Amino acid sequence: MNKKEIEREFLLKIFLENLKGNKINFRNSSMFLTPFRQKNKEIISMLIRKGFIKRTRDGIKLTCKGRRTIKVVLCGGTFDILHPGHLLTLRKAKSLGDILVVVVSRDKIAEKIRGRKPYNDENKRLELVSALKIVDYALLGGENEKIYDIILKIRPDVVVLGYDQVHKEDEIKDFAVKNGLDVKVIRISEKLEGVKSSALLKDPDLTNQI
Repeated sequence: MNKKEIEREFLLKIFLENLKGNKINFRNSSMFLTPFRQKNKEIISMLIRKGFIKRTRDGIKLTCKGRRTIKVVLCGGTFDILHPGHLLTLRKAKSLGDILVVVVSRDKIAEKIRGRKPYNDENKRLELVSALKIVDYALLGGENEKIYDIILKIRPDVVVLGYDQVHKEDEIKDFAVKNGLDVKVIRISEKLEGVKSSALLKDPDLTNQI
């Protein structure tokens, strides 16, 4: 990688670790960035001089200037049984930015929306989604079906909705504007027939193997 690519990689890693609640500093940088502390220090110092990051009491964080250099995509769902339809949506979402953050619905929210309890509980579903290479970070959703609290926490550049999700594009856009966020909302209309989790669960051969 050239110098600019390395700097950009550092910005992406710092943003992600901050999102996960990890505090990065010169001493622990080898845990989160590269194994080479001196190299980390040199690049971090350079990024500070350029105004892309800053040192705070809570560790190294991106400045507004640094945050504008990366594009964060947010999408969500129940992900009860992962199937090709989920992967299609996630791949398209990932193609729209640099970092893909996925919100996994809480059990009670999934049951309220879909009229049945998820086959896998929220922690298992979170573990499965987190294990996908295409997903940079996954987290559990809030205690209600709205995604506004998550939007305020993640502050994404793009929100991706699946073809069957109940969220309304205009409402999300209005919320973003009222909270000083510049968010593009995209609904993916493409779907794969016959691969919804509810349909798969009706297959006794499949459920016996899960």
